[in-house]
Formats: sequence, structure tokens, C-alpha cells
Amino acid sequence: MMRDSSRPQRTTIPVENESWMIQITDDGSRTLIDPVTQTAFHSASGAAAETQHVYLRNSGVTQRLDAGLETRVLEIGLGTGLGLLLTLDAAMKTHATVDYYAVESEWLSADVLRQLNLGDFLADPSIAERFVDWRASIHHAAIGGTYHWSPHEGIHVAVCHVDALDWPQQSAGQFHAIYFDPFAPDVNPELWNADFLSRMRDLLTVDGRLVTYCVNRRVREQFELAGFDVQRVRGPLGGKREVLIATTRTKN
Repeated sequence: MMRDSSRPQRTTIPVENESWMIQITDDGSRTLIDPVTQTAFHSASGAAAETQHVYLRNSGVTQRLDAGLETRVLEIGLGTGLGLLLTLDAAMKTHATVDYYAVESEWLSADVLRQLNLGDFLADPSIAERFVDWRASIHHAAIGGTYHWSPHEGIHVAVCHVDALDWPQQSAGQFHAIYFDPFAPDVNPELWNADFLSRMRDLLTVDGRLVTYCVNRRVREQFELAGFDVQRVRGPLGGKREVLIATTRTKN
């Protein structure tokens, strides 16, 4: 097949014994991409920049942590762990308390995570090193398990290694922010329907925000059916033109 010459050609690096390849994104940060389907964990325009803009800033987490406020975050789709690490890095600067839950059915191995150089965009790169070491200590994470990590006083991380549809959310409490980051609706349609999204609505605090990268009309309709108010806002520089913020619908 002829390669589309209009698309920027970005550097890729093979990952041993894996179907994914590492892609160097435009801000220098690394992501993973399927070389066959072109399915990627992050925007090629910049993995770190996208994560900061779409998830930390749009959710209000950056502002909460800058103010030293206790913050609870749920991430649907841990992926490479970049959202988690950027959040913890911000929290440690102001000694804010963070309770972070991540739901992931295919938790990347420590060997893959180590090749992503996750510490390059952190003020404290040792957080990434400790995260990879923690993942390495869980040699054979069985699906269905929940694994806890406390890398710093006041910070608690729980990775729920389970299909999001099967995650028992009842004991999780409510969250100030939900980073909604599964693969696209054509890959994971079951996570983008009103039934599942209504579960997310129930997990938000009154003033909480769910943030995601997808803004297509059908997705917005599903969010609205689930009881959200949705807002399209400008996307990250060089990336998607618009991204989405969803809040629980205000009752009249």
C-alpha cells in the first residue's frame, strides 16, 4: 500500500515481543502505536502536551493541585501511565493529597513502560522510575486484581486490572475528575454508550468534570442521554481541534 505522503513521518521504535511500536510524538514524548491499524495511545502531535491539556487542565485537576487541595481522580484506561504520573508529579510540588484510581484491562509490562522514558516530562523523574519498579514487582498481574501503591505520603494509587464493564465501582466513592481515555468508539464501543457513561456520572462529585478527547456527534448524544451537560473546548496545540468536558446535568 502506498504511504500517504501528506502525513508526517514520525520515528518509530520496535518493542520486543510486542505488537505495539513506540512512536516519538511531536513534543518528544513517547507513545505506543499499532503499526497495522494505526491505533495509538496518544495523539502524535504530543503525548505529554495532550495529556496535560485534555486531562489535567480541562478537568480542573491542575488548578486543584496548584492550590494544594485534596483531589480524587478516576482514569478509565491507564494506558502508558502518563496521566497518572503527571498528576502525581503536580501533587508532590504542593504536597497535595491525591487518591487515584485507574481501571485497565491490559496493563503494560514494566519492560514496555521502561522504554517509554516516562520521567522525561516530570519535575521529579524518580516518580516514573518507582512506578516502573512497582509494576515490575507485580510479576503476573491476574485480571480482576486491584493493586495499591503509595509512592509518597498523602498519595494513594489503585490500579484495577479489570475490564471497565466488570469493575465493581460501589466502593470507590466519588471523584473530582474522571480522565476518560479508552480507545476510540469504533474500537471500544461498549464504553461510549449511555449505560456505561451513566455509571461515570454517578461517580462524579457535584462540581466534578469528566474529560475526554472524543467530541463526535454520536458520543455527545450518548453523554447527554447519560445525564451529562457537554461542552466542546479547544484542543491541544497542534492536536485535535476540539475536545470534550462533561459535567453532571444541573436540575431545574
